[in-house]
Amino acid sequence: MDAVRLKISISIMILVAVCVIAPMIGLTASPVDEKEGVMVDFGYYNVDWVEIPLDDGMNGRDALDAACASLGYAIVTDVYGNVVSVDGEANLVTSVWGMYVLRGYGDARHWVRVDDPATYDVGSEKIVSWARTSSSDNMMPAVDAAGYTYYSYAENGRNLYGDDLRIASLAPSVTETLVAVGALDNIIATDKYSNYPDTLVERQRNGSVSYVGGYTDPSYELIVTASPDIVFLDGSVGEHVSMADKLRKSGINAVVLYEVVKVEDLLKNIWIAASAIGLSEKGNGYNHQVSASMGSICAVTDISTLKAFISLSTSDSPYVAGNGTYADTILTSIGAVNIFSDIDSWGMVDREAIYVKQPDAIIIIYEGGEITTDREYENVLRSLNSMWKDTPAFENKNVFIFSGKSAELLSRPGARLCAAAELIAKVLDPDSFTAADYWDRCPKYFGNDYGEYLRYQGGGLLI
Repeated sequence: MDAVRLKISISIMILVAVCVIAPMIGLTASPVDEKEGVMVDFGYYNVDWVEIPLDDGMNGRDALDAACASLGYAIVTDVYGNVVSVDGEANLVTSVWGMYVLRGYGDARHWVRVDDPATYDVGSEKIVSWARTSSSDNMMPAVDAAGYTYYSYAENGRNLYGDDLRIASLAPSVTETLVAVGALDNIIATDKYSNYPDTLVERQRNGSVSYVGGYTDPSYELIVTASPDIVFLDGSVGEHVSMADKLRKSGINAVVLYEVVKVEDLLKNIWIAASAIGLSEKGNGYNHQVSASMGSICAVTDISTLKAFISLSTSDSPYVAGNGTYADTILTSIGAVNIFSDIDSWGMVDREAIYVKQPDAIIIIYEGGEITTDREYENVLRSLNSMWKDTPAFENKNVFIFSGKSAELLSRPGARLCAAAELIAKVLDPDSFTAADYWDRCPKYFGNDYGEYLRYQGGGLLI
C-alpha cells in the first residue's frame, strides 16, 4: 500500500508541477521576432515570400525591386511608372499589380491597397504584398486564422536554433495538411483521431508520436509535456482557437489554419503550413498540383443538371451536407447540384425532405464498418427507409457508399480533397470517365482500397 501511495503522490506532484510551471513559460520565454519581407502574389494562390528588411525611408517600389532582385524576376512598368508585369506575369483584364499592407487587429487583419507605392514608406510595416489581383479578398493572407503572421518560426524545417522542428497537430485534417508539405518526420504529437498516413500510425503505436487529446478536447498539459516548437490547430473549432491563445501566452508558437469550405481555403492552409515550417516552395508545389488535378477532373465531368446529396448515415433523419461545407464544395466544384444547399453547414433532414427533393444520386459516408462485398452493399440498401427508395437515385441504382478509409477521406476537409473529388465525379458521371479511358471504372462502394480507382492525382498529392 505504501508503494501505491508513493506512486500516486509522485504522479500528483508531477501534474501540479506541469500546471504551475507551464503557464509561467510565457513569463520567461523570449518573444519570436516577426520577420520582415515581401509577398509576391501572382494570383491563383501562387506566391513567393522574400525575407528582406523594410527599413525607414524604403518605399513600396524599393521593396518590390529588392524582392525581385533576390528572386531573379524582371519588372516591367508603363510610362507612368505603374507595374504591369512581374517575371513575365502581366496584368489581366480585371487583375492588376498593386501593393497592399496589413490593417486591422487580430483575426480581422486584412489587406488594404496602397494608392501610390512609390511614395509610401514601408518602414513601419512588417509584411507587404505586391499582388496581381482583382480584390484583396482573393489574395493569400499574411496571417493565420487567428490574425498572427506565420513566417517567423522556422527555416527549412528547422527551428531558430537549427534543430529539426518538433510539431504537434490537433486535428486529422491539419495533420494531413502538414504531411502534404513534407512535415511528416517533424510531427511528434497529434490528436487521437489523426490516422493518416500509415507511417504516422506506426509511429503512434511505437510511442515516437504521442497523443495530446481529442479533436474537440486537446490537453494543454499533454501539449506542454510533448515540448513542440509549433502547434498547428483548426480554426473551425472554438476549443482550438482558445487553446492557441493559451499556448501563445505560455511562450509556445501556435498556427491556426482556416476552416476549409472552398478549394481556395485548402490552398491558403497549404501555403501557411508550409511557410510556418520554412518550406514555402513545397506549399507552392502542392498547390500547383491541386489546381492541375481539380482542373483535369472538372474538364472530364459533365453533370450540370444532376441532383445529389451527401449523407453522414442511413438513418431516417440523417445529417446532410449543406451550404458552407467541404462536402458541398466537392459536389458543386464538379458541377453537380446539391439538393440541400439551402441548409447551412451540416443539418438534419427528415425522410420526407429526401423524398420531396427526388435526388438523382445519393452518397453515403458510412460509419458502420468497411463495405467489401456486393452482399454487404446490398444489405445496406435494403435497410434504407422506403422514402429513400422512392427516388430516382435508388431506382436507377445510383446510391454510393464510402466506408472505412474512404469514409474518412470524404469527411476530412484537408489535403486529400482532390482524391475525394475524383471519386465522387466518377460515380456521378461514369460515362464521361470511361469515354476518356475505357478501363477507368468504379464500383458502387468504396472501402480502404479507394486508392486503386484514382487516375487524376499528380505525383506528390496525398491519396
